[in-house]
Amino acid sequence: MRGNLTATVVSAGRMMRAVKVRSSKQTYNARIQKHFTHPTTHLVADPTSALRTGDVIRIEPEHHSRFIKHVVTEIISPWGPPIDERPRILSREEREALHKAKRERRDVRRAEKERALREGSVGEGGEGSVGEGGEGAGVEVEEGARKGEGDRQTVRMAGRIQSQRERALHNKGVAERVQRKLDTKGIDVSEVDRRMEQVRI
Repeated sequence: MRGNLTATVVSAGRMMRAVKVRSSKQTYNARIQKHFTHPTTHLVADPTSALRTGDVIRIEPEHHSRFIKHVVTEIISPWGPPIDERPRILSREEREALHKAKRERRDVRRAEKERALREGSVGEGGEGSVGEGGEGAGVEVEEGARKGEGDRQTVRMAGRIQSQRERALHNKGVAERVQRKLDTKGIDVSEVDRRMEQVRI
């Protein structure tokens, strides 16, 4: 098949379902007028973790991530355990089915997360939140959810509120740690503030 390359595994077992391979190609030097071997390294997807360092394999282009753009299709010459004792190399159809199932699971998780955010934002109270404590906002969100409109706006609003709460808790924890350090050292914060005011004046 066009695009197939023969490569040697130079690093395996350090990444999940991926290995580093080295392939060689002939490049022509116009000045010397001679071909030279030029090695190239690739990150290759290994869905079943069947490859070992030293294996001679065949790879083909297939986009998996930003850095992994090839996949193993065949073990030509194994190094170490024989092929029968290793997990089987997946075919193109099996890889596509695996990828499709992964996308479906991701979509389900995303839908559940959005539904949980919507339910939490509509049901939770609290001053200024998107619940029954927020004046006007809770009513608008509840009406939008009832009509099936504004779902994305509700999710974004709930996400912003959640991030604000997390930031407030973080700042509160930082302030408490600083206060404990000051108490341990016997420093009076009010006296420090009074002196700072005098300096400003």
